[in-house]
Amino acid sequence: MSGWPRPDEPSGDITLVLDQRSTLDPKADLRDGLSAVARQGPHLWVANDETTSLERLTLEDGDQARAHRSFDLTQVLELPGDKGELDIEGLDVERDTLWLVGSHSSARKQVKNNSTPAEAQRSLATVEVSQRRRVLARLSTKTLLDPDEVLLDPGGSPMGQQQRPAVLGLGRGADLVDLLADDPHLGSFIQSSKTGRPIPGKDNGIDCEGLAVAGDRVFIGLRGPVLRGWAMLIELQVGDGAGLEPQPIGPGNRRYRKHFLRLHGLGVRDLCRHGEDLLVLAGPTMELDGRAAVFRWRDALTSQAEAVLPKDDLQCEFDVPFGEGEDHAEGIAVLDDGRSALVLYGSPAGKRKTGRHGIKADIFRLSK
Repeated sequence: MSGWPRPDEPSGDITLVLDQRSTLDPKADLRDGLSAVARQGPHLWVANDETTSLERLTLEDGDQARAHRSFDLTQVLELPGDKGELDIEGLDVERDTLWLVGSHSSARKQVKNNSTPAEAQRSLATVEVSQRRRVLARLSTKTLLDPDEVLLDPGGSPMGQQQRPAVLGLGRGADLVDLLADDPHLGSFIQSSKTGRPIPGKDNGIDCEGLAVAGDRVFIGLRGPVLRGWAMLIELQVGDGAGLEPQPIGPGNRRYRKHFLRLHGLGVRDLCRHGEDLLVLAGPTMELDGRAAVFRWRDALTSQAEAVLPKDDLQCEFDVPFGEGEDHAEGIAVLDDGRSALVLYGSPAGKRKTGRHGIKADIFRLSK
């Protein structure tokens, strides 16, 4: 911790009670792998990155979120691949529209505790690519809650395309990774010119871990790569069609913008709107214990150009606690009062767990 600011003390906490089971492993405890959170009025939407579902909880008096409902996205979205987790790492809700993003990362195989040296080397040489992780989607929370409901516009006619589930489409099955494959900053992380294999997310490769949406603007935060200490956000502008086709918004009619943020060497772990600003939850890009903090990018939602923001242009709102091998900050959501934010942790410490299904998230005060 030498040279790092001390973590700030939370002003309170909220206990999330997740009393349903994983869609992929009935024995798994959903509270152990929470990876994203978004608030919709009195509700919290959360995701576990090792499932195919979204979870909705209702905020109650007494600092609890209960009434857990689980929604299996394989029953709602046309997803790439045929099995495995979605690795959802970012959520946002705007009115009745819910957005989600998968990590889009490849993964190096983990070494098991009882592996022989030869087995360990084989594992570390194995890089797996899952199409299931490469999803950016938009869906109506009303139709998610009631699939048989027919939504009407103010004139009494059925709602249009924007209310139907939509997955990012670039034509011929291409996705966000394909869009970025020739980028001068990101292309070499997506596919090595020598081996043809991508750099895994936890090796500072492509790893989407934050999402914030304002109208037709979609901001995606990258945990990796971090380039010489600079973190990156990708911005898309999408239409209301079923394919979420990105529009030309960058230099030279590029279909995305790039924003570079100097986050003290950290990567983006989540994004959240606060007025016209973006709150950026930052943490280590690789599998390390280390500083986590929330920074404010002022007027991000009114900017119409690519940004390069040095340290002095990013206000640190607060530093977040972290543990050794546990309590890694994964998600942030502004609460109803607009003056405080909830921070959610992955690999939670035992002291955060309450009862059979509860997990405590911290509350921190925000500046004006």
